[in-house]
Amino acid sequence: MNLRRKAPHDSLYLLLDTLCNAFGGIILLAVLVVLLTSKEKQQTSPRAESQEMVQRRMALAQTNLQASLQLNQSLQAKANDGRWKQQLALIATRQQLKDSLQQIRDDIAHNNQELEAANAADPAERLKFLKSELASAQARELDAKNSLAATQDNNKRLKARLADMQKQLTAKLNDLERPLRLPREHDTGKHVVWLIARYGHIYPCRNPDFSRNESDITWSALLDLEIAEPIRGRGIDPFVNPQGMNNYFNQMAGEDVYFAFNVFEDSFPAFLQAKQMLLQDGLPYGLDFQLIAEGPLRFSHGSGYTPKPQ
Repeated sequence: MNLRRKAPHDSLYLLLDTLCNAFGGIILLAVLVVLLTSKEKQQTSPRAESQEMVQRRMALAQTNLQASLQLNQSLQAKANDGRWKQQLALIATRQQLKDSLQQIRDDIAHNNQELEAANAADPAERLKFLKSELASAQARELDAKNSLAATQDNNKRLKARLADMQKQLTAKLNDLERPLRLPREHDTGKHVVWLIARYGHIYPCRNPDFSRNESDITWSALLDLEIAEPIRGRGIDPFVNPQGMNNYFNQMAGEDVYFAFNVFEDSFPAFLQAKQMLLQDGLPYGLDFQLIAEGPLRFSHGSGYTPKPQ
């Protein structure tokens, strides 16, 4: 036979290999799908379980809340009931009675012990003990009397010191508040127009209509005195407002009027300027002014012009 003329046999190995590879790929894909779906179930199942647990807890909390509210309402109703209040008061009274009874029992037991000790002791020793107790009680009484006497003496000293301090305070106030008598050193029937020089300004005590100047001066009364306290920043500045000063002098000028100054140490230049204006206008003024360091002015009611409210 001639081998060259034989045809090759058909081979199925390639087809089988292809089919096996395809089947293996399908199995691999199925395994991957199963693994992925299982992981998703594992991830979603705890969430669902947690939601269910939260819902259960919320339901349980709501149930407990309702029970608590019902219990609170019942307790409030019982507390508002008069019988419960009466029972509570009786319980408190009973406890107080128990405490008092226990205290009485303790006192009785203590007294019994003392009586037993006294009966068992020698009468001479007992008498000696009582005498020592009496001596100690007398000594305590003497100490208390001495302490009381010392307290009374200290109280007297404090009262005397307080009276002395009050005198010093009165003297200090008298030094600070200079009493000024409306003067009549000159025998004249003219009315005095008081002016106060303080804080660099001139404070007229009276307005042009002879009413009390309450816009620039604070007035207060003390017995038969009138206390004048100039208000800082008010009044007339003779350097800044000389026209206003001249207008006041001209309005108050008259044959029965003269001007008298009370000058504080910080306003002597203002007084000199006002005095120069009076001299230029030929108006009379009082020369009996005083230099005052501090404190309000006190005007007494006397002869001459009386500074009463008009």
